[in-house]
Amino acid sequence: MTNIFFMIPVFLFLVGFWIYVSKRKHLMNMLISLEYIVLSIFLLVVLVSFTLGLETYVSLMFLIASVCEGSLGVGIMVGMVRSHGSDYVSSFSVLKC
Repeated sequence: MTNIFFMIPVFLFLVGFWIYVSKRKHLMNMLISLEYIVLSIFLLVVLVSFTLGLETYVSLMFLIASVCEGSLGVGIMVGMVRSHGSDYVSSFSVLKC
């Protein structure tokens, strides 16, 4: 029964990774799928810490780092939309800058 609880976050991670790889047209879709992957990893960390009887401070620090990563991604996206005018990934060329 506990194996199914560990397989659910792995399945969620694989689905999030598949969405990240297949939906590369908009930057917002990529950021949302990255947050989905981070939440699935957070679920796995929480399940492992509860199963092994460890402290849950590691999951709290992981959640803080993921929130910082999400806010940094949104800030970069806002800067790119202001400079390029859209959030299409194909319009972000290094040679244009």
